[in-house]
Amino acid sequence: MIERGERFDGEGWHVMPLRVPLHEVDLGMAVYHGNYYHLFQVARDEFMRDAGFPYKSLMDRELHLTIVETHCEYRKALHYDDAIQVHTRPRWIKRRSLGVEQKITKWDDSGNAPLCTRLSLNLVCVTFQGAVTLLPKELVACLEKHLPEP
Repeated sequence: MIERGERFDGEGWHVMPLRVPLHEVDLGMAVYHGNYYHLFQVARDEFMRDAGFPYKSLMDRELHLTIVETHCEYRKALHYDDAIQVHTRPRWIKRRSLGVEQKITKWDDSGNAPLCTRLSLNLVCVTFQGAVTLLPKELVACLEKHLPEP
């Protein structure tokens, strides 16, 4: 089993292994396109927890990270019980917002893990009342460690 803190590779990516659950697939046993966002959300939660600032810490401060823009590229279909890896890292960080990139790879028969899906998100920090606010300094410090090299 991969221990917390060991899920980060040398390029700042957090890697979460997962098997595609039955509840995410359609009658053809492939992941429905909208359900990829569920897989990505689970991985973002794990990324934040392993980075040292669990999403619950935001909620305890009555804050959320709201998605304001997204772009998803579907390259290879995922199916029930596929062994996948969901990779997550921040792309950029500003005072009130951040960009996150994620990708899903899947082991194939030759032992390679080609790209299946890629997602980019822009998120803004908001209060429970919906007002845009600053990202917590502690969150920024945790995320900065995982930014890609320029």
